[in-house]
Amino acid sequence: MQARQHLRLIRSAALAAGLTSMAIDGRGVAAQDAPRDTLRSDQEGVQVRGRVADLTTGRPLPAAAIQLIDAERTDRIAWEGMSDSLGVFRAPRLAPAGYQIRVEALGYAPLAHSVVLAGYGTADLQIELAPAALELEPIVVVSRRRTRLETAGFYERRQRGFGHSLTREEIEARHASMVTDLVRTMPGVRVSPGTMGRGGVLQMRGGCIPDVILDGVRMSAPVHLDDVLSVSDLEGIEIYSGATSPTEYSHSSCGTVLAWTRDPGSTGGSPWSWKRAGAAAGFIILGFLLTG
Repeated sequence: MQARQHLRLIRSAALAAGLTSMAIDGRGVAAQDAPRDTLRSDQEGVQVRGRVADLTTGRPLPAAAIQLIDAERTDRIAWEGMSDSLGVFRAPRLAPAGYQIRVEALGYAPLAHSVVLAGYGTADLQIELAPAALELEPIVVVSRRRTRLETAGFYERRQRGFGHSLTREEIEARHASMVTDLVRTMPGVRVSPGTMGRGGVLQMRGGCIPDVILDGVRMSAPVHLDDVLSVSDLEGIEIYSGATSPTEYSHSSCGTVLAWTRDPGSTGGSPWSWKRAGAAAGFIILGFLLTG
């Protein structure tokens, strides 16, 4: 249902000035035969003035765009302008003829009426626009699942500035082939050579062996990181020495290594590699042997 619009003549100070409006459905009033040549003096033609307002509240509408278009030559704009802060506009004198007046304002249904100006003088208009709903771009809400590092408090500890840590992006930037290659350059960290074909063992300053926590689970020392993890397994790694270790993981005065594996699916499959599965099975068997 089309919004009802209003355009009405308030008053005409001209002796023979007139304005006729049409309904919005497009049925126009035929323009009277009138000369369209250049006006010869300020006393000729009709000056159109008006005020644009909200149809429901009567509030003036500033920055409304107004056009007066020649009724016979629709490609010819006789005058165009904007309403001021009070919703008022003023067009120069126009030759008596038929015109179409178009008014547009943001958030309002546009108005289009045919009018006929006859004689000379002024014609004051009151134009009221009906509010219209604005079509906005759809809002896309993206729900992002928290990563393992966020859940584990990795970023909060990193922000506090204790210890040293690497994210997945930083790990990839180092192009390391083994996990021990990632950490051996961190301050206060060294890797002892492996024996009997096994990987090296991580040590802190003074030669002590830190606790290794894998995804929140403490592992039995000594831990050969390269036998348990590959670089592609890691989502992040944290290393703390001595008293800087997080209290929830601190069980050693030497230090703590927190290793976090990648989320399931982030590598296209399970985060458990055959290397890690074999190492985990070895720890389980060793536990049975020690308690049997």
